This record gives sequence, C-alpha cells and structure tokens, in this order.
Amino acid sequence: MPASATGSTRTAVADARHFWERTAAGWHGVFAALVLICVGLAVFDEDASTKAKVSVVVLLALWAGWYVLTWTRFWAGQRSHLGLVYVAGMVPLCLATLAIAPSTSVMLFVAIAQIYASVQRLRYAIAVVVLLFVGFGIALSARGAGSEVFAGLGFSAVFSAVIGAWIGGIIRQSGDRAALISELRDTHAELATVAAERGALAERDRLSRDIHDTVAQGFTSIVMLLEAAEPMIGADEAAVRRHLELARQAARENLAETRSLVAALTPAGLADSTLVDAVRRIADRCAEEAQLTAALSVTGSPRRLAAGSEVVLLRAAQESLANVRKHAGASRVELTLAYAGEETVLRVHDDGCGFEPALVAGSDTAPAYRAGFGLNGMRARVEEAGGSLCVSSRPAGGTTVEVRLP
Repeated sequence: MPASATGSTRTAVADARHFWERTAAGWHGVFAALVLICVGLAVFDEDASTKAKVSVVVLLALWAGWYVLTWTRFWAGQRSHLGLVYVAGMVPLCLATLAIAPSTSVMLFVAIAQIYASVQRLRYAIAVVVLLFVGFGIALSARGAGSEVFAGLGFSAVFSAVIGAWIGGIIRQSGDRAALISELRDTHAELATVAAERGALAERDRLSRDIHDTVAQGFTSIVMLLEAAEPMIGADEAAVRRHLELARQAARENLAETRSLVAALTPAGLADSTLVDAVRRIADRCAEEAQLTAALSVTGSPRRLAAGSEVVLLRAAQESLANVRKHAGASRVELTLAYAGEETVLRVHDDGCGFEPALVAGSDTAPAYRAGFGLNGMRARVEEAGGSLCVSSRPAGGTTVEVRLP
C-alpha cells in the first residue's frame, strides 16, 4: 500500500512504502495487461454494436489515462490525497465500462485492489467496493440477468469485504511494526549518542585526574625544590646541588609519566616493577623532597592485581603524599599495603597538623588537607574501580587516607 494508506507515523510510512515501491512495476503491468485484454474482449464481441465497442475502448483509455495521471503518482508517495482522487474518478469509469460490456468484469480484480490500497479507512473502502458491486448488479439487471447472477455478485461482495478486512489488518499490523522498529532504531541511535557523550566525559575526567596526579604534581615538586634551592645559592652549594638533582630527577619522572599518559599505557612507575616497588619509590622521593621520614610496610602476600586496580592504588598514594608534602607539615608518614583475602588496602597516615573532617566536604580553605580537585579526583577514581575511600583526621592529630579495592 502506498505511503498514505498506512495511517502510521511518518517514519513507519517510509518503511511501509518501500515494499509497495518494489512491487509497483508488477501492479502497473497487471493493470496494463487487463486493460488490453478488455479492449480485445470488447472489440471482438460479436454481439456488441460498433458504438458500444468504441465506447468501451474510449472508457478504458480514459481509465488508463486517469491511472497514469493520479494513481502512479499516489503509488510513488508524491501526494497522499491522490488515491482518493483516483478512486473518485475510477469508480464511475469502471461502472460505465461494466454496464456497456459485462465481459470486462475482469477489471473488478484490479479495481477492488486499488480501492483497498487507496482508501485509508477500511470501512470506507468496503463501502466503496460494495457500491461497485451494487452498481454492476444494477447494470446486469437492466440487461435481464437472472437471480443466479445476483447471488454470485452478492457472494463476491461479501468475500471481497472479508478478504479486504483481513488484508487491511495485516497491513495495519505491518505499519505498526514498522513504526516500532523505527522507534527502536531512533532510540538505539540516541542511546549510542548518549553513550558516546558519557564515554567522552568519562575519558575527559580520567585524563584530568591523570594530568593532575602526574604532570601537575610533578611540576609542583620541581617548583618547590627550585624555590627551596634559591635562598641557598652562594651559601650552601652542596644543598643547592642536592635540590637541583632532585628537581632533575622529578622532571625525568614527570616526562616519563607524560609520555605514558599520551600513549595511554600503564603508569611509568608500574611499567617494569611491582606495585610495592612503585609505592616505595614515590615514598622515598617524598621523603627526600619534604625532608621527612617515610616508611612503607606490606602485610599479607603481595600479588599482581589487575592493571586498573594497581593504577588506582598508585595514584592514590601519589595524591596522598603530595597533600602531605604541601599541606600537612608532617615529620613522618607511614604507608601500608595490606593484601587481605580478596581485598587490597592502601593506608597513608601522617603526623601533621590535621584538620576538621567537616572541611573535607566542599571547602578549599582547609588549613591542612584540602578537599579540592585532588581528593575529589581520587575518590572518583576509587569508586569507578568499585572501591571505597575514607579520609579521617583531627586538628593536630594527623590525617589518614584509606583506600579499599576488591
């Protein structure tokens, strides 16, 4: 059925029309063949007068012209109202042809199909078909047809109505399915777009956290070391050289982390060593840079974790030590890696100035451990890995950061 006959949404119309467009050539061929057959039946009818033959040929020619002018355009989906226009002109032409030459009743086959395809509402289509049969019956009655002919017409009308209703139901169901499929496609496309956007945002957040935990922290260490070395120039050359060497080492490590970040690989600290060794290295570097004591203890049996889990624990250790160095004013920091059953725990405790726990939630003015991007990024990273983060502190009582990963 052409586009206008589905009565569904615009997208469903497009899907439904596709099938009828594929069969259009066949239907056009059937119509042309029946017209030619009827012309032949009329011309070679020995009982018909010349006037009747000419009239039938003219009516069939008008019908064919009307078909080309309206129906073919309607079939191609150009105008939704052209189907009704075609039926309005086709029914009188069909009845006139049948009244003059009943032998052309074969045209009822294509006429009925066109009515059901053109009239959108099924009950109206059935009414038009019944009207066509009634008109044909009246024409036959005028010619003195017997009762058996009317019985046959009545049966044909009922049979056509039943078949039309059945086909109409199938067409409507197909239209509904086409609409549903189209909606599902649209929904799938929307979900794909949302998923892509969420993926992009998640990747942006991940890169922001990685840059903060690597590049930014590395530059902070370098700046602090250079600032510490500046007042010693000319007074303590050995201390200046020691600070410069530490700054050079931090720059090299920062460069390695940056390259690793750009290549989306495992953090440089984990590329060729275990998590324990990587945490021990950053603890030793923090001790050198901040002039404090750093100790790492390991409990349980160390094991290789998933790459993502090791990255989370290493970044948490880096961020915690960076906060100790910048804010805590501590003299000692203790790190613990505990491998307990299916859970791995990283604990970082310092003996610094501490802070009020309430200041962690949203304040960037805490005197010690700031709840800024670093802590929020650490928490987000841990939660994405399915773990939990707990920060406990009290004024003058130090701070403890605990990360648990399954």
